[in-house]
Amino acid sequence: MKNLIFILIFSVNAMFAQQKNTIMVAGEATKTIAIEKYVVNVEFREIMADTYQNIKPQNLEELKKEYASMLSKIGVDFSQFQENALYRVTSGQYNTTTYYYYTANSIEEVQKIISLRMKGVTSTWVDIVSKEKTTMEIAALNKKAIENAKDKANAIAKNIDKKIGEILNIEDVNYQQHLYYPSKPTESLKYYIKVTFLLE
Repeated sequence: MKNLIFILIFSVNAMFAQQKNTIMVAGEATKTIAIEKYVVNVEFREIMADTYQNIKPQNLEELKKEYASMLSKIGVDFSQFQENALYRVTSGQYNTTTYYYYTANSIEEVQKIISLRMKGVTSTWVDIVSKEKTTMEIAALNKKAIENAKDKANAIAKNIDKKIGEILNIEDVNYQQHLYYPSKPTESLKYYIKVTFLLE
């Protein structure tokens, strides 16, 4: 029993002796976003007859035909639109509503499409898809973020009369996001890395 207690005490002491003082900081780098494409989403909704407002009924096929004619006048081919069948079956109005989307390569083309006005047809939203970063671009961001983390760690260590040593761990806390949200156009986009340094 005494031998067992000795082994346990020795093991605990050895474990604490192996523990090292460390400091973990988040480094950041400013990243740029390049737009790959724009996806314009359009809703078609049947028009019901309204004698009071003198509105004639139009079914989905008639609406699509008229919309295609309007698109052709601005140089866009409706045959390039694709039906969003999955969205339609979950909309709850399968028989009276349908949804299409169109992939555009320029903001100018998007502006022309969403500027069209036609009863029964609505440009509901535009998805902005960014280009995926290459391995070299990610490596460059990593390097900048690690340097930023080092500067932060040095400043913190200096305040407690310590120095930082070697890097013990690097964690990439970013996630792949290809949709770009332009709600804050003046706000810098950041790339983050968590870095753990040995504290001496």
